[in-house]
Amino acid sequence: MIFQKNEKCPVCDKFFTDNDDIVICPDCGTPHHRECYNSLGHCANSDKHSEGFEYEYISEQKDADKSPNDTVQGSVYYQPNGEDSRSDNENDTSPMPDFMSQFKTDTAYDNSEETIDGKKIGDVAAVVRTNTQRFIPKFKRNKNISWNWSAFIFGPYYLFFRKMIAPGIVFLALSLIVQLFAMGFYAEQYNAYAQFITSNAGNYSELMNMMANPSAELLDIANGIKPMFNIIIVCNLVLRTIIALFADKLYRIKVLKTLDNVDEKLKNGGSFNQNPLFSVSTNLSQEQMKKLYLGKLGGTSIFTPLIAMMSLDIIVSLIQRL
Repeated sequence: MIFQKNEKCPVCDKFFTDNDDIVICPDCGTPHHRECYNSLGHCANSDKHSEGFEYEYISEQKDADKSPNDTVQGSVYYQPNGEDSRSDNENDTSPMPDFMSQFKTDTAYDNSEETIDGKKIGDVAAVVRTNTQRFIPKFKRNKNISWNWSAFIFGPYYLFFRKMIAPGIVFLALSLIVQLFAMGFYAEQYNAYAQFITSNAGNYSELMNMMANPSAELLDIANGIKPMFNIIIVCNLVLRTIIALFADKLYRIKVLKTLDNVDEKLKNGGSFNQNPLFSVSTNLSQEQMKKLYLGKLGGTSIFTPLIAMMSLDIIVSLIQRL
């Protein structure tokens, strides 16, 4: 990336010069002196990243009036160890491609020599991808029990969201077993309730009116089915509490296991091959491709919990028809 000399470092507020070692924030494009970035530990505008902030260069408004000699060559993306931020090909000066933005991680962790169970903290952050500021400290402390509000609110679906498929299936199966047990124990009351809903489902306004002004028959049906719903609610609250207490520990295990599997493949002679689609625009190093691969394996998935939810509905519907 090339920018004009009239840009200032947001940390020290000094203009950039030809001799400055400059790094660019991969999230918003803000330029910094490398020394300033290292001393701060993160981008000066990191608090704005969640709002989609993008740094606007003064030079972008005055490019037509500037000559090529008024420019300073800055690093393409942040390399905290001070190495050249280009790819392995010395003649390649192309920037980090835009498609890598979907695998963004907090580059501050790349500057750390710390490890978690022998794994580079930068690699751990690459797998976590999102909300690293919460998970990395918890992974360091390595407590067996902690509290995760998202896991409590969303229950097993949170586990699927974080790609913890096996634990998600286990807790979803337990939730299904509780629901089926309660429905079986109160089968007569449940059948009366289902029959009432089915017989009145064709007239929505009348059904709502009956719900608002319940008859004695409807009250008997509701009172009969109420214990079943209470059992399901209480048991699900217990399951969600268990998930909330152990979700962070389970996620730590999942992340480290992912890194173990990747490292094992690399030790056995595996390597990363760049997608031909991007070979024309840039040449990525093995480390860059590893970060991409870890980001693909980790991160979050909105589709997995949706699939789990639909699968549960299908299973319950099929069981009810038996």
